Amino acid sequence: PVNGQNNRRVQGQNQPRGQPARGQGQQRGQQSVKYTNQVRNAPQSQQTQVAAAPAQSMPVDLTQALASADPQTQKNMIGEHLYPLILQHQPELAGKITGMLLEMENSELLHLIESPEALLTKITEALSVLQAHQA
Repeated sequence: PVNGQNNRRVQGQNQPRGQPARGQGQQRGQQSVKYTNQVRNAPQSQQTQVAAAPAQSMPVDLTQALASADPQTQKNMIGEHLYPLILQHQPELAGKITGMLLEMENSELLHLIESPEALLTKITEALSVLQAHQA
Protein backbone atom coordinates (compact mmCIF):
# COMPACT_ATOMS: atom_id res chain seq x y z
CA PRO A 1 0.00 0.00 0.00
CA VAL A 2 1.17 3.44 -0.93
CA ASN A 3 0.44 6.19 1.58
CA GLY A 4 -1.91 3.90 3.47
CA GLN A 5 -4.25 3.43 0.46
CA ASN A 6 -5.87 0.10 -0.17
CA ASN A 7 -5.07 -1.12 -3.68
CA ARG A 8 -7.50 -4.02 -3.51
CA ARG A 9 -9.76 -4.17 -6.56
CA VAL A 10 -13.50 -4.26 -5.89
CA GLN A 11 -15.21 -7.11 -7.72
CA GLY A 12 -17.17 -5.87 -10.72
CA GLN A 13 -15.68 -2.38 -10.45
CA ASN A 14 -14.53 -2.27 -14.07
CA GLN A 15 -17.48 -4.20 -15.47
CA PRO A 16 -19.66 -2.48 -18.08
CA ARG A 17 -22.93 -1.13 -16.68
CA GLY A 18 -25.65 -3.75 -16.48
CA GLN A 19 -23.17 -6.61 -16.43
CA PRO A 20 -22.84 -8.69 -13.26
CA ALA A 21 -19.41 -9.12 -11.73
CA ARG A 22 -17.89 -12.52 -12.36
CA GLY A 23 -17.03 -14.80 -9.53
CA GLN A 24 -20.10 -14.12 -7.44
CA GLY A 25 -21.51 -17.64 -7.57
CA GLN A 26 -22.63 -17.33 -11.19
CA GLN A 27 -21.56 -19.56 -14.00
CA ARG A 28 -20.42 -18.08 -17.28
CA GLY A 29 -23.29 -17.07 -19.54
CA GLN A 30 -25.80 -16.80 -16.71
CA GLN A 31 -27.04 -13.54 -15.29
CA SER A 32 -28.83 -12.98 -12.05
CA VAL A 33 -31.75 -10.70 -12.92
CA LYS A 34 -34.58 -9.64 -10.64
CA TYR A 35 -37.78 -8.41 -12.30
CA THR A 36 -40.38 -6.17 -10.77
CA ASN A 37 -43.85 -5.22 -12.01
CA GLN A 38 -42.54 -1.78 -12.99
CA VAL A 39 -40.04 -3.22 -15.48
CA ARG A 40 -41.03 -2.43 -19.05
CA ASN A 41 -39.70 -5.62 -20.59
CA ALA A 42 -40.79 -7.97 -17.84
CA PRO A 43 -41.34 -11.62 -18.77
CA GLN A 44 -44.69 -12.33 -20.44
CA SER A 45 -46.09 -14.07 -17.35
CA GLN A 46 -45.65 -10.92 -15.23
CA GLN A 47 -47.22 -8.72 -17.92
CA THR A 48 -50.25 -11.00 -18.00
CA GLN A 49 -50.66 -10.73 -14.22
CA VAL A 50 -50.48 -6.94 -14.38
CA ALA A 51 -52.94 -6.80 -17.28
CA ALA A 52 -55.43 -9.07 -15.54
CA ALA A 53 -55.51 -7.08 -12.31
CA PRO A 54 -57.89 -4.26 -13.43
CA ALA A 55 -60.52 -6.81 -14.54
CA GLN A 56 -61.32 -7.84 -10.97
CA SER A 57 -62.74 -4.51 -9.83
CA MET A 58 -62.05 -0.89 -10.49
CA PRO A 59 -59.49 0.42 -8.02
CA VAL A 60 -60.70 3.12 -5.67
CA ASP A 61 -57.59 5.16 -6.44
CA LEU A 62 -58.64 5.29 -10.13
CA THR A 63 -61.89 7.03 -9.29
CA GLN A 64 -60.04 9.41 -6.96
CA ALA A 65 -57.43 10.15 -9.61
CA LEU A 66 -60.11 10.71 -12.25
CA ALA A 67 -61.89 13.20 -9.98
CA SER A 68 -58.82 15.42 -9.81
CA ALA A 69 -57.75 15.10 -13.48
CA ASP A 70 -58.60 17.19 -16.53
CA PRO A 71 -60.82 15.56 -19.22
CA GLN A 72 -57.97 14.52 -21.55
CA THR A 73 -56.03 12.96 -18.69
CA GLN A 74 -59.19 11.13 -17.61
CA LYS A 75 -59.53 9.58 -21.08
CA ASN A 76 -55.88 8.53 -21.00
CA MET A 77 -56.24 6.94 -17.58
CA ILE A 78 -59.40 5.08 -18.57
CA GLY A 79 -57.75 3.95 -21.81
CA GLU A 80 -54.80 2.56 -19.85
CA HIS A 81 -57.24 0.44 -17.83
CA LEU A 82 -59.34 -0.62 -20.82
CA TYR A 83 -56.54 -1.59 -23.19
CA PRO A 84 -55.26 -4.64 -21.23
CA LEU A 85 -58.83 -5.89 -20.83
CA ILE A 86 -59.49 -5.62 -24.56
CA LEU A 87 -56.07 -7.12 -25.32
CA GLN A 88 -57.17 -10.36 -23.65
CA HIS A 89 -59.99 -10.77 -26.20
CA GLN A 90 -58.67 -9.10 -29.38
CA PRO A 91 -54.86 -8.86 -29.31
CA GLU A 92 -54.50 -7.74 -32.94
CA LEU A 93 -57.12 -4.97 -32.74
CA ALA A 94 -56.85 -3.94 -29.08
CA GLY A 95 -55.46 -0.48 -29.84
CA LYS A 96 -58.05 0.26 -32.51
CA ILE A 97 -60.97 -0.97 -30.40
CA THR A 98 -59.73 0.95 -27.35
CA GLY A 99 -59.61 4.11 -29.44
CA MET A 100 -63.13 3.49 -30.70
CA LEU A 101 -64.50 2.91 -27.22
CA LEU A 102 -62.80 6.02 -25.83
CA GLU A 103 -65.28 8.07 -27.89
CA MET A 104 -67.91 7.06 -25.31
CA GLU A 105 -68.76 8.97 -22.12
CA ASN A 106 -66.44 8.36 -19.17
CA SER A 107 -69.24 6.98 -17.01
CA GLU A 108 -69.99 4.33 -19.66
CA LEU A 109 -66.30 3.50 -19.94
CA LEU A 110 -66.02 3.00 -16.18
CA HIS A 111 -68.95 0.59 -16.42
CA LEU A 112 -67.04 -1.38 -19.09
CA ILE A 113 -64.02 -1.64 -16.78
CA GLU A 114 -66.23 -3.00 -13.99
CA SER A 115 -68.38 -5.32 -16.15
CA PRO A 116 -66.63 -7.94 -18.32
CA GLU A 117 -69.97 -8.84 -19.97
CA ALA A 118 -70.65 -5.24 -21.02
CA LEU A 119 -67.10 -4.93 -22.30
CA LEU A 120 -67.46 -8.07 -24.43
CA THR A 121 -70.67 -6.69 -25.91
CA LYS A 122 -68.92 -3.43 -26.85
CA ILE A 123 -65.94 -5.31 -28.30
CA THR A 124 -68.34 -7.32 -30.49
CA GLU A 125 -70.07 -4.10 -31.61
CA ALA A 126 -66.72 -2.51 -32.46
CA LEU A 127 -65.71 -5.58 -34.49
CA SER A 128 -68.98 -5.38 -36.42
CA VAL A 129 -68.36 -1.71 -37.23
CA LEU A 130 -64.81 -2.48 -38.38
CA GLN A 131 -66.02 -5.35 -40.61
CA ALA A 132 -68.78 -3.19 -42.12
CA HIS A 133 -66.22 -0.51 -43.07
CA GLN A 134 -63.91 -3.06 -44.67
CA ALA A 135 -66.62 -4.33 -47.02
